[in-house]
Amino acid sequence: MVWVRRWATDARTEIDGGGMLDRRVTHLWDAGEVIGQGFLERLGVDLGGLDYDFFLLFDRAATWGPDPPRPLSSGATVIGESDRLARALAPLLR
Repeated sequence: MVWVRRWATDARTEIDGGGMLDRRVTHLWDAGEVIGQGFLERLGVDLGGLDYDFFLLFDRAATWGPDPPRPLSSGATVIGESDRLARALAPLLR
């Protein structure tokens, strides 16, 4: 799963990991601000112009190559779409 979130100041020191503490989660910092509309367009995702505070959920067998995999689910904001995320995750966690 990819979860992109901008913080109030966009400063790296603002990231605390929140509830995303798990050995399978990697927190990355987009210092060059390359994750945005172009990234979402390449994945075929339209979040209505929002390019932060979104999630992309991929199948566990998804592989990244010259053509990126299509997400199983996506949404924004993470909290606002948490029900959708939970429904999409449930079958993958069985």
